Amino acid sequence: MTTAAKAASAVAAASTASAGGIYFGTDLLKSKKTITDLIREKNPNKRLITSTTVSDDAWKKAYKAYREENKEKERGQDSWKLSDWSKPNGNIQEADTTEEFINKCKSNSGLEASKDNDLLYQQVLKYCTRATLVSDLIAENNKGRRLLKSSGQEGEADWQKAWNVYKQQNIGKNSNPWSLADWDSKKAGNDLPTNYKTTCDTKSSEEAFKTDDEKYLNVLNWCTVPA
Repeated sequence: MTTAAKAASAVAAASTASAGGIYFGTDLLKSKKTITDLIREKNPNKRLITSTTVSDDAWKKAYKAYREENKEKERGQDSWKLSDWSKPNGNIQEADTTEEFINKCKSNSGLEASKDNDLLYQQVLKYCTRATLVSDLIAENNKGRRLLKSSGQEGEADWQKAWNVYKQQNIGKNSNPWSLADWDSKKAGNDLPTNYKTTCDTKSSEEAFKTDDEKYLNVLNWCTVPA
């Protein structure tokens, strides 16, 4: 190979490597997602806690997990270096979280990670999430439906519609899958069983993250009405 040919070959190789470097770099950048999006993709069984109330039960559990993980750490040594951090003494119990902890979860969940085993991703997953519930699936997948709640402003007409669906789907099978009170005396009439509304509350708060889960489908059918 002539000197000129060798030079041309070297330039071509360098160009290819350079182009490859740019390609792979761009590819890596493209693969990065916010931790919020990664949780949705990699851990559909979890949802970020959205409440801003420090006494929320989900936050109490999450904050307890953080304190347990950092129980041997002094101020400035805990995972997220919280300004109000103090080393726990004795057994760690559930307690109100802090606004700083909630804000830290919010800011960290908006940061990017390239994979689900990144340290920050794992921390957000552990400290800032709760289990996915039936009510989450209904809100996210049924924009045209409204979940009825016993403490809500729903009128009796809405509850009657939901109850009618339950009756229609089960009276022919002579079944009572939710073990509702007074089923035998109520199934042929219009009056709701005494525990129908509270059963909807309980069932909608159960854990589920797949839309083919029977728990989700039952609540969707028996506890929702058109929005």
